[in-house]
Amino acid sequence: MKGLLDNRFAPITFTWGFVERPFAQFSQAFVEWRDELDEKLGLRTEGKNFRAPLAESLLQLEPLTTPLDRYLLTETHNGWSAIFANGLRTNDVFSPVSHLPTVLGCRGLNVACVPDRSNWAGKGGIQIYGAVKFALYGPNKTDWLNRIRSISLTNDVSGWEFGAQGEVQAYEQTENYGKPKIGDRFTPEMLESYCTAIGIQLFNPGFYGEQCLLIHIKRAKSHGPTMSIVEARSRTHLDKS
Repeated sequence: MKGLLDNRFAPITFTWGFVERPFAQFSQAFVEWRDELDEKLGLRTEGKNFRAPLAESLLQLEPLTTPLDRYLLTETHNGWSAIFANGLRTNDVFSPVSHLPTVLGCRGLNVACVPDRSNWAGKGGIQIYGAVKFALYGPNKTDWLNRIRSISLTNDVSGWEFGAQGEVQAYEQTENYGKPKIGDRFTPEMLESYCTAIGIQLFNPGFYGEQCLLIHIKRAKSHGPTMSIVEARSRTHLDKS
């Protein structure tokens, strides 16, 4: 399965997102949003600006933990900004990529490309259920929050499911959605194609720039396990065919 940086930084690169605004504008809006949340929740957030290529900047998200407590914002070379998080089991960027477009008057995108390893958990392993997801958000209210379009292929304990909601976009390969084999209805290649259509080179490391902002939510303690990227990746059984 396709993966950003060949999934050397998995599970960070299983799920990530984008907001259609330049880095400076996106990072300022993100910090202001976090300040509002911190005041409500009694938390404290620290930020650090730095420059590094993607393969180096992702290391700043260590350790991975549950619940997540770090976000990495990076520039791209096409007007979008990217966001990653350090969740160990649930790596969720839904809130910023869906909410901030309503503040900035733009689009946001949540993507997932997760190889299925649900049969390889084993003792000490991290059970990974496969998923391919494209969820596009906008500045205005729609039939569900501000979702424009969502297409997903997901696996869980009940098996594989395909879903599509919202307004069909011109670049979609809708002829695949009715294929007999569920796994053929939305593939990583289709996900990449949809992202390309809106200006995002999803799996190309060169698309991501070097301007970065690391956000660290200071919690009293973690409620779950913490791991390095190397340790977490070793428990996802990505070497299994």
